[in-house]
Amino acid sequence: MPHQQGFTLLEAMIAAGVLSVGLLGLAGLSGMSLGKNVDANDMSRVTNIAMDMAERIQSNRQRVLDYNATATNAACPQSVSTQRMAWGDCTQWSALVANSGLQSAIGTVAASRLDPDPTANPVTMNRFLVTITLNWQTRKTDVSTSRNKSAVFTTVIAPE
Repeated sequence: MPHQQGFTLLEAMIAAGVLSVGLLGLAGLSGMSLGKNVDANDMSRVTNIAMDMAERIQSNRQRVLDYNATATNAACPQSVSTQRMAWGDCTQWSALVANSGLQSAIGTVAASRLDPDPTANPVTMNRFLVTITLNWQTRKTDVSTSRNKSAVFTTVIAPE
């Protein structure tokens, strides 16, 4: 049998190199997964906030158009024709968006009739299209920079 001096040391060095490359890859994946987890958490918050407003409008479905032009970065629309419940919902929702923990979050609501003349087209059943939009910035992490995000939720609401 020939003399194999130093062969075990070479194997150990190669194994250490392979292990270090694997550990570096694992560290990179860990940082990336943390960033994706933050994004998923933000999206979960945004979904809950949007559904909160959708449920508020659903519970006040006779006055859907009072929620039109609701924006959390402006005063809630209040006029003689605006119902107090819609104004209160807007005020509470604005506070919810402001205290959500999302950076620079702005929520808007747009409501419109599906058919401008429901008497001429009774098939539409006087339904309303409601679009809830939330804009925010992602948090800056060690791996990524802050970027603008947006989520749009659309639903149709019909009076009882």
